Amino acid sequence: MKPEVATARYEFETPVTEEMAATLNGRLLHPVYSTFWMAYHAEVAARLTIEPYFEEGENAVGGVVEVKHEAMAAIGDTVRISARVIEIKGRKIVCEIEVFSKSRRIGFGKQVQITMANEESEKLVAEAQARVE
Repeated sequence: MKPEVATARYEFETPVTEEMAATLNGRLLHPVYSTFWMAYHAEVAARLTIEPYFEEGENAVGGVVEVKHEAMAAIGDTVRISARVIEIKGRKIVCEIEVFSKSRRIGFGKQVQITMANEESEKLVAEAQARVE
């Protein structure tokens, strides 16, 4: 991992679509941005934060995602997801996540990526696949 990752940041916006609404087994619970999608967007933001700093042959896998949903965002709203590296512990890179609707924070949390060589991640994938064959 390139050392500049220590100050890495990434941010993106996305509209809240009907697909992102809080549902359970296909049943609409609330027509607002779901915690599931907030966690997904936290994963995306953290990965895109660190990816530019990979060395040749390096990769990462998600290890932890934690989000706290503080307020709602309606379908049709736009949310902004930001991630920044706050800690590096060996192979673990921790990103702080914040989610905003307009200027109001609606969620926060952290996401951890574990860096490894491509060969190691490919081996782990192959082992997982072998368990289902």
